[in-house]
Amino acid sequence: MKKTLFMAALMSMFIGGAKAQEKPSIKLYGFVRNYACFDTRESMTSNSEQFYYMPKDEAFDANGDDINAQPNMMLLSITTRLGANITGPEFLGAKTSAKIEADFAGFGTSNTVLRIRQAYAKMDWEKNSVLLGQAWHPMMGDMMPDVFSLETGAPFTPFSRTPQLRYDYKNKGFTLTATALYQFQYTSYGPDGSSFNYARNAIVPELYFQAMYKNGGFQIGAGVDLLTIKPRQKFEHNGATYKCKEDPVVSVSPTVFASYKNGNWGVKGRFTYAQNAAHLSMISGYGVTNIDANGEQEYGTLNSVGGWVDVTYKQPLKKGFLTFCCFAGYTKNLGCQDDIVGSIYMRGEKNMDNMWRVAPSLLYTHNAMSFGIEYNPTTVAYGTADSRYKVKDTHNVTNHRICAMMKYNF
Repeated sequence: MKKTLFMAALMSMFIGGAKAQEKPSIKLYGFVRNYACFDTRESMTSNSEQFYYMPKDEAFDANGDDINAQPNMMLLSITTRLGANITGPEFLGAKTSAKIEADFAGFGTSNTVLRIRQAYAKMDWEKNSVLLGQAWHPMMGDMMPDVFSLETGAPFTPFSRTPQLRYDYKNKGFTLTATALYQFQYTSYGPDGSSFNYARNAIVPELYFQAMYKNGGFQIGAGVDLLTIKPRQKFEHNGATYKCKEDPVVSVSPTVFASYKNGNWGVKGRFTYAQNAAHLSMISGYGVTNIDANGEQEYGTLNSVGGWVDVTYKQPLKKGFLTFCCFAGYTKNLGCQDDIVGSIYMRGEKNMDNMWRVAPSLLYTHNAMSFGIEYNPTTVAYGTADSRYKVKDTHNVTNHRICAMMKYNF
Protein backbone atom coordinates (compact mmCIF):
# COMPACT_ATOMS: atom_id res chain seq x y z
CA MET A 1 0.00 0.00 0.00
CA LYS A 2 2.78 2.41 0.95
CA LYS A 3 4.63 1.51 -2.24
CA THR A 4 1.49 2.23 -4.30
CA LEU A 5 0.97 5.61 -2.62
CA PHE A 6 4.63 6.51 -3.16
CA MET A 7 4.45 5.67 -6.87
CA ALA A 8 1.22 7.65 -7.24
CA ALA A 9 2.82 10.68 -5.58
CA LEU A 10 5.88 10.39 -7.82
CA MET A 11 3.76 10.19 -10.96
CA SER A 12 1.73 13.20 -9.79
CA MET A 13 4.91 15.24 -9.33
CA PHE A 14 6.19 14.22 -12.79
CA ILE A 15 2.93 15.01 -14.56
CA GLY A 16 2.54 18.29 -12.72
CA GLY A 17 6.11 19.30 -13.59
CA ALA A 18 5.59 18.41 -17.24
CA LYS A 19 2.47 20.55 -17.40
CA ALA A 20 4.35 23.46 -15.84
CA GLN A 21 7.03 23.39 -18.53
CA GLU A 22 6.77 26.00 -21.24
CA LYS A 23 6.13 24.46 -24.65
CA PRO A 24 8.27 25.58 -27.60
CA SER A 25 6.48 27.55 -30.30
CA ILE A 26 7.17 26.80 -33.96
CA LYS A 27 6.70 29.20 -36.86
CA LEU A 28 7.05 27.81 -40.37
CA TYR A 29 8.33 29.95 -43.23
CA GLY A 30 9.72 29.55 -46.72
CA PHE A 31 9.03 30.12 -50.36
CA VAL A 32 8.53 28.46 -53.72
CA ARG A 33 11.21 29.84 -56.04
CA ASN A 34 11.82 29.30 -59.76
CA TYR A 35 14.90 30.52 -61.63
CA ALA A 36 15.25 30.84 -65.41
CA CYS A 37 18.79 31.67 -66.56
CA PHE A 38 20.21 32.32 -70.04
CA ASP A 39 23.98 32.37 -70.65
CA THR A 40 25.82 33.34 -73.81
CA ARG A 41 28.72 30.90 -73.16
CA GLU A 42 29.81 27.92 -71.06
CA SER A 43 30.68 28.88 -67.49
CA MET A 44 31.84 27.55 -64.14
CA THR A 45 28.69 27.01 -62.06
CA SER A 46 27.23 24.80 -59.34
CA ASN A 47 23.75 23.85 -58.12
CA SER A 48 22.65 22.85 -61.62
CA GLU A 49 24.08 26.07 -63.14
CA GLN A 50 22.13 28.38 -60.80
CA PHE A 51 25.13 29.32 -58.61
CA TYR A 52 27.31 31.30 -61.02
CA TYR A 53 31.10 31.83 -60.81
CA MET A 54 32.70 32.86 -64.11
CA PRO A 55 32.79 32.28 -67.88
CA LYS A 56 35.21 29.65 -69.16
CA ASP A 57 38.23 30.62 -71.24
CA GLU A 58 38.29 30.31 -75.01
CA ALA A 59 38.86 26.77 -76.32
CA PHE A 60 39.34 26.60 -80.10
CA ASP A 61 38.68 23.53 -82.24
CA ALA A 62 40.50 22.55 -85.45
CA ASN A 63 38.44 25.08 -87.42
CA GLY A 64 39.23 27.95 -85.06
CA ASP A 65 35.76 27.97 -83.49
CA ASP A 66 35.45 28.64 -79.75
CA ILE A 67 33.89 25.48 -78.26
CA ASN A 68 32.87 27.34 -75.08
CA ALA A 69 30.95 30.00 -77.04
CA GLN A 70 27.80 27.93 -76.56
CA PRO A 71 24.59 29.64 -75.33
CA ASN A 72 22.43 27.69 -72.91
CA MET A 73 19.30 28.13 -70.81
CA MET A 74 17.60 26.39 -67.88
CA LEU A 75 14.55 26.63 -65.61
CA LEU A 76 14.62 25.02 -62.15
CA SER A 77 12.84 25.24 -58.79
CA ILE A 78 15.30 23.28 -56.61
CA THR A 79 16.06 26.31 -54.40
CA THR A 80 12.50 26.22 -53.04
CA ARG A 81 12.94 26.54 -49.27
CA LEU A 82 11.21 25.41 -46.09
CA GLY A 83 12.21 26.48 -42.60
CA ALA A 84 11.07 26.62 -39.00
CA ASN A 85 11.90 29.22 -36.35
CA ILE A 86 11.53 27.78 -32.88
CA THR A 87 11.38 29.67 -29.57
CA GLY A 88 11.55 27.72 -26.34
CA PRO A 89 11.70 27.99 -22.56
CA GLU A 90 14.41 29.81 -20.62
CA PHE A 91 17.66 27.94 -19.94
CA LEU A 92 20.17 29.18 -17.33
CA GLY A 93 18.68 32.65 -17.57
CA ALA A 94 18.90 32.74 -21.37
CA LYS A 95 16.19 32.99 -23.99
CA THR A 96 16.41 29.91 -26.21
CA SER A 97 15.66 29.52 -29.90
CA ALA A 98 16.44 27.22 -32.80
CA LYS A 99 16.24 27.16 -36.58
CA ILE A 100 15.85 24.36 -39.10
CA GLU A 101 16.04 25.29 -42.80
CA ALA A 102 16.23 23.14 -45.93
CA ASP A 103 15.93 23.30 -49.70
CA PHE A 104 16.07 20.81 -52.58
CA ALA A 105 19.48 21.75 -54.00
CA GLY A 106 21.41 18.86 -52.48
CA PHE A 107 23.65 16.42 -54.30
CA GLY A 108 22.13 13.42 -56.06
CA THR A 109 21.49 11.87 -59.43
CA SER A 110 18.21 13.77 -59.72
CA ASN A 111 19.59 17.07 -58.35
CA THR A 112 16.48 17.41 -56.19
CA VAL A 113 17.78 16.07 -52.87
CA LEU A 114 16.60 17.70 -49.64
CA ARG A 115 19.60 19.31 -47.93
CA ILE A 116 20.18 21.13 -44.66
CA ARG A 117 20.90 24.82 -45.07
CA GLN A 118 20.77 25.81 -41.42
CA ALA A 119 20.19 23.80 -38.24
CA TYR A 120 21.21 25.40 -34.96
CA ALA A 121 20.21 26.18 -31.39
CA LYS A 122 20.88 29.53 -29.74
CA MET A 123 20.94 30.96 -26.22
CA ASP A 124 20.57 34.73 -25.68
CA TRP A 125 21.39 36.58 -22.50
CA GLU A 126 21.26 40.37 -22.11
CA LYS A 127 24.70 40.99 -23.64
CA ASN A 128 25.92 37.52 -24.56
CA SER A 129 24.75 34.84 -26.97
CA VAL A 130 25.94 31.36 -27.96
CA LEU A 131 25.01 29.58 -31.20
CA LEU A 132 25.75 25.92 -31.91
CA GLY A 133 24.98 24.20 -35.21
CA GLN A 134 25.07 24.89 -38.94
CA ALA A 135 24.52 28.53 -39.89
CA TRP A 136 25.86 31.22 -42.20
CA HIS A 137 29.61 31.69 -41.91
CA PRO A 138 30.00 34.85 -39.76
CA MET A 139 32.47 36.24 -42.32
CA MET A 140 29.52 36.96 -44.60
CA GLY A 141 26.35 36.33 -42.59
CA ASP A 142 26.34 39.72 -40.86
CA MET A 143 26.19 41.61 -44.17
CA MET A 144 25.26 40.25 -47.60
CA PRO A 145 24.61 41.98 -50.94
CA ASP A 146 20.94 42.69 -51.73
CA VAL A 147 21.05 40.86 -55.08
CA PHE A 148 18.51 38.07 -55.61
CA SER A 149 20.83 35.82 -57.67
CA LEU A 150 21.70 32.60 -55.89
CA GLU A 151 25.46 33.21 -55.55
CA THR A 152 24.79 36.37 -53.47
CA GLY A 153 27.92 38.18 -54.63
CA ALA A 154 30.33 35.20 -54.76
CA PRO A 155 33.14 34.81 -55.73
CA PHE A 156 33.81 38.49 -54.98
CA THR A 157 32.72 37.94 -51.38
CA PRO A 158 32.81 35.01 -48.95
CA PHE A 159 29.85 32.61 -49.21
CA SER A 160 29.43 29.62 -46.91
CA ARG A 161 27.20 27.90 -44.38
CA THR A 162 29.01 25.63 -41.96
CA PRO A 163 28.81 23.85 -38.58
CA GLN A 164 30.07 26.19 -35.86
CA LEU A 165 30.20 27.27 -32.25
CA ARG A 166 29.74 31.03 -32.15
CA TYR A 167 29.93 33.47 -29.25
CA ASP A 168 28.75 37.11 -29.48
CA TYR A 169 29.15 39.90 -26.95
CA LYS A 170 26.94 42.96 -27.52
CA ASN A 171 27.15 46.31 -25.72
CA LYS A 172 26.21 49.86 -26.80
CA GLY A 173 26.15 49.10 -30.52
CA PHE A 174 29.35 47.04 -30.51
CA THR A 175 29.41 43.30 -31.22
CA LEU A 176 32.48 41.14 -30.67
CA THR A 177 32.37 37.68 -32.25
CA ALA A 178 34.51 34.57 -31.79
CA THR A 179 33.68 31.43 -33.78
CA ALA A 180 35.11 27.93 -34.18
CA LEU A 181 34.02 26.18 -37.40
CA TYR A 182 34.41 22.92 -39.30
CA GLN A 183 33.67 22.38 -42.99
CA PHE A 184 30.75 20.41 -44.39
CA GLN A 185 29.07 21.56 -47.63
CA TYR A 186 31.60 24.26 -48.57
CA THR A 187 35.04 22.67 -48.51
CA SER A 188 38.72 23.11 -49.33
CA TYR A 189 40.44 21.59 -52.35
CA GLY A 190 43.24 19.04 -52.32
CA PRO A 191 44.67 15.82 -53.81
CA ASP A 192 41.29 14.09 -53.42
CA GLY A 193 39.28 16.94 -54.91
CA SER A 194 36.88 19.01 -52.84
CA SER A 195 36.53 17.49 -49.35
CA PHE A 196 36.03 18.41 -45.69
CA ASN A 197 38.66 15.78 -44.73
CA TYR A 198 41.54 18.26 -45.16
CA ALA A 199 40.11 20.45 -42.38
CA ARG A 200 38.98 17.49 -40.28
CA ASN A 201 42.41 15.84 -40.36
CA ALA A 202 44.10 19.08 -39.28
CA ILE A 203 42.21 18.78 -35.95
CA VAL A 204 42.41 22.55 -35.37
CA PRO A 205 39.07 24.21 -36.18
CA GLU A 206 38.76 27.16 -38.50
CA LEU A 207 38.68 30.30 -36.32
CA TYR A 208 37.00 33.61 -37.05
CA PHE A 209 37.15 36.81 -34.98
CA GLN A 210 35.16 39.96 -35.73
CA ALA A 211 34.38 43.39 -34.30
CA MET A 212 31.31 45.29 -35.55
CA TYR A 213 29.57 48.55 -34.69
CA LYS A 214 25.98 49.54 -35.52
CA ASN A 215 24.29 52.89 -34.99
CA GLY A 216 20.94 53.52 -36.67
CA GLY A 217 21.36 52.86 -40.38
CA PHE A 218 25.17 52.77 -40.19
CA GLN A 219 27.25 49.60 -39.77
CA ILE A 220 30.99 48.97 -39.95
CA GLY A 221 33.10 45.96 -39.08
CA ALA A 222 36.31 44.00 -39.56
CA GLY A 223 37.26 40.37 -39.07
CA VAL A 224 39.92 37.78 -39.73
CA ASP A 225 39.58 34.11 -40.68
CA LEU A 226 42.26 31.52 -39.75
CA LEU A 227 42.17 28.17 -41.55
CA THR A 228 44.39 25.12 -41.04
CA ILE A 229 44.21 22.10 -43.35
CA LYS A 230 46.22 18.92 -43.87
CA PRO A 231 46.31 18.01 -47.59
CA ARG A 232 47.73 14.46 -47.38
CA GLN A 233 47.60 11.55 -44.94
CA LYS A 234 49.93 9.31 -46.98
CA PHE A 235 52.07 9.42 -50.11
CA GLU A 236 53.92 7.15 -52.52
CA HIS A 237 57.71 7.42 -52.88
CA ASN A 238 60.08 5.05 -54.68
CA GLY A 239 57.42 2.36 -54.83
CA ALA A 240 56.59 2.46 -51.10
CA THR A 241 53.78 4.07 -49.07
CA TYR A 242 54.55 6.46 -46.21
CA LYS A 243 52.50 8.33 -43.64
CA CYS A 244 52.66 12.11 -44.12
CA LYS A 245 54.45 14.25 -41.56
CA GLU A 246 54.10 17.44 -43.60
CA ASP A 247 53.40 20.83 -42.05
CA PRO A 248 49.75 21.88 -42.46
CA VAL A 249 48.65 24.71 -44.74
CA VAL A 250 47.82 27.75 -42.59
CA SER A 251 46.02 30.73 -44.12
CA VAL A 252 44.89 34.14 -42.88
CA SER A 253 42.04 36.01 -44.60
CA PRO A 254 41.08 39.46 -43.24
CA THR A 255 37.94 41.36 -44.26
CA VAL A 256 36.39 44.81 -43.72
CA PHE A 257 32.82 45.86 -44.46
CA ALA A 258 30.40 48.76 -44.07
CA SER A 259 26.80 49.66 -44.91
CA TYR A 260 24.49 52.66 -44.66
CA LYS A 261 20.72 52.92 -45.05
CA ASN A 262 18.65 56.08 -45.14
CA GLY A 263 14.97 55.89 -46.00
CA ASN A 264 14.50 54.01 -49.27
CA TRP A 265 18.22 54.15 -50.14
CA GLY A 266 20.95 51.75 -49.07
CA VAL A 267 24.60 51.10 -49.89
CA LYS A 268 26.87 48.21 -48.80
CA GLY A 269 30.42 47.09 -49.47
CA ARG A 270 33.07 44.57 -48.43
CA PHE A 271 36.78 44.01 -49.15
CA THR A 272 38.51 40.67 -48.48
CA TYR A 273 42.12 39.51 -48.77
CA ALA A 274 41.77 35.78 -49.36
CA GLN A 275 44.37 33.08 -48.65
CA ASN A 276 43.30 29.54 -49.53
CA ALA A 277 39.66 30.61 -49.28
CA ALA A 278 38.13 28.09 -51.69
CA HIS A 279 35.88 26.91 -48.83
CA LEU A 280 34.45 30.45 -48.79
CA SER A 281 33.62 30.25 -52.53
CA MET A 282 36.42 32.71 -53.37
CA ILE A 283 39.11 32.47 -56.07
CA SER A 284 42.16 31.08 -54.25
CA GLY A 285 43.78 27.89 -52.98
CA TYR A 286 47.33 26.58 -52.46
CA GLY A 287 50.12 24.79 -54.29
CA VAL A 288 53.21 22.64 -53.77
CA THR A 289 56.25 24.93 -53.35
CA ASN A 290 58.88 22.32 -52.48
CA ILE A 291 59.33 18.52 -52.75
CA ASP A 292 61.85 17.07 -50.30
CA ALA A 293 64.18 14.21 -51.16
CA ASN A 294 62.04 11.86 -49.04
CA GLY A 295 58.92 12.74 -51.07
CA GLU A 296 57.26 15.02 -48.54
CA GLN A 297 55.99 18.42 -49.72
CA GLU A 298 55.75 22.02 -48.61
CA TYR A 299 52.86 24.27 -49.57
CA GLY A 300 52.17 27.94 -50.21
CA THR A 301 48.82 29.71 -50.37
CA LEU A 302 47.42 31.17 -53.60
CA ASN A 303 46.12 34.60 -52.71
CA SER A 304 43.55 37.00 -54.11
CA VAL A 305 41.65 40.14 -53.25
CA GLY A 306 37.92 40.57 -53.73
CA GLY A 307 35.59 43.48 -53.22
CA TRP A 308 32.05 44.52 -53.98
CA VAL A 309 29.58 47.33 -53.50
CA ASP A 310 25.85 47.49 -54.14
CA VAL A 311 23.32 50.29 -54.12
CA THR A 312 19.60 49.68 -53.57
CA TYR A 313 16.50 51.82 -53.85
CA LYS A 314 12.98 50.77 -52.85
CA GLN A 315 10.06 52.53 -54.54
CA PRO A 316 6.62 52.08 -52.92
CA LEU A 317 3.71 51.64 -55.35
CA LYS A 318 -0.05 51.61 -54.94
CA LYS A 319 0.23 47.85 -54.84
CA GLY A 320 3.54 46.49 -53.60
CA PHE A 321 6.92 48.04 -54.28
CA LEU A 322 9.85 47.97 -56.71
CA THR A 323 13.41 47.32 -55.53
CA PHE A 324 16.28 48.38 -57.78
CA CYS A 325 19.77 47.05 -57.02
CA CYS A 326 23.07 47.54 -58.81
CA PHE A 327 25.91 45.23 -57.74
CA ALA A 328 29.55 45.73 -58.77
CA GLY A 329 32.32 43.26 -57.91
CA TYR A 330 36.02 42.84 -58.66
CA THR A 331 38.55 40.16 -57.77
CA LYS A 332 42.21 39.74 -58.71
CA ASN A 333 44.55 36.78 -58.52
CA LEU A 334 47.75 37.66 -56.60
CA GLY A 335 49.44 34.29 -57.07
CA CYS A 336 51.82 32.71 -54.56
CA GLN A 337 54.79 34.23 -52.73
CA ASP A 338 56.96 31.27 -53.79
CA ASP A 339 57.42 29.30 -57.00
CA ILE A 340 54.95 26.46 -57.53
CA VAL A 341 56.91 23.29 -58.35
CA GLY A 342 54.08 20.73 -58.12
CA SER A 343 50.30 20.49 -58.10
CA ILE A 344 47.98 23.36 -57.29
CA TYR A 345 44.55 23.04 -55.66
CA MET A 346 42.20 25.96 -56.06
CA ARG A 347 38.75 27.25 -56.90
CA GLY A 348 38.61 29.03 -60.22
CA GLU A 349 40.65 28.83 -63.40
CA LYS A 350 44.43 28.64 -62.98
CA ASN A 351 45.13 31.19 -65.73
CA MET A 352 42.76 33.90 -64.44
CA ASP A 353 44.25 37.33 -63.71
CA ASN A 354 41.15 39.30 -62.71
CA MET A 355 37.38 39.33 -62.99
CA TRP A 356 34.70 41.98 -62.73
CA ARG A 357 30.92 42.14 -62.80
CA VAL A 358 28.29 44.89 -62.85
CA ALA A 359 24.81 43.45 -62.34
CA PRO A 360 21.66 45.60 -62.19
CA SER A 361 18.41 43.97 -61.09
CA LEU A 362 14.76 44.91 -60.64
CA LEU A 363 12.39 43.14 -58.23
CA TYR A 364 8.65 43.69 -57.92
CA THR A 365 6.95 42.49 -54.72
CA HIS A 366 3.26 42.50 -53.86
CA ASN A 367 1.99 40.60 -50.85
CA ALA A 368 3.38 37.04 -51.13
CA MET A 369 4.55 37.24 -54.77
CA SER A 370 7.87 38.53 -56.12
CA PHE A 371 9.04 38.77 -59.73
CA GLY A 372 12.55 39.83 -60.66
CA ILE A 373 14.98 40.13 -63.54
CA GLU A 374 18.75 40.55 -63.41
CA TYR A 375 21.36 41.27 -66.07
CA ASN A 376 24.72 39.79 -65.04
CA PRO A 377 27.67 40.43 -67.40
CA THR A 378 30.88 38.88 -66.03
CA THR A 379 34.27 39.49 -67.64
CA VAL A 380 37.44 37.50 -66.89
CA ALA A 381 40.97 38.39 -68.01
CA TYR A 382 42.66 35.09 -68.93
CA GLY A 383 46.33 34.79 -69.80
CA THR A 384 49.56 32.88 -69.17
CA ALA A 385 50.55 31.98 -65.61
CA ASP A 386 54.19 32.15 -64.48
CA SER A 387 55.85 29.93 -61.87
CA ARG A 388 54.08 31.79 -59.07
CA TYR A 389 50.75 31.69 -60.92
CA LYS A 390 50.67 35.40 -61.55
CA VAL A 391 49.07 35.93 -64.96
CA LYS A 392 50.23 38.13 -67.86
CA ASP A 393 49.44 38.59 -71.58
CA THR A 394 45.72 38.59 -70.88
CA HIS A 395 42.63 38.61 -73.07
CA ASN A 396 39.06 39.23 -71.91
CA VAL A 397 36.22 36.70 -72.02
CA THR A 398 32.66 37.78 -71.17
CA ASN A 399 29.46 35.92 -70.42
CA HIS A 400 26.12 37.71 -70.48
CA ARG A 401 23.67 36.10 -68.06
CA ILE A 402 20.01 37.08 -67.86
CA CYS A 403 18.19 35.63 -64.87
CA ALA A 404 14.45 35.81 -64.16
CA MET A 405 12.91 34.76 -60.87
CA MET A 406 9.45 34.07 -59.49
CA LYS A 407 9.02 33.59 -55.74
CA TYR A 408 5.96 32.89 -53.61
CA ASN A 409 6.65 33.61 -49.94
CA PHE A 410 4.83 32.07 -47.01
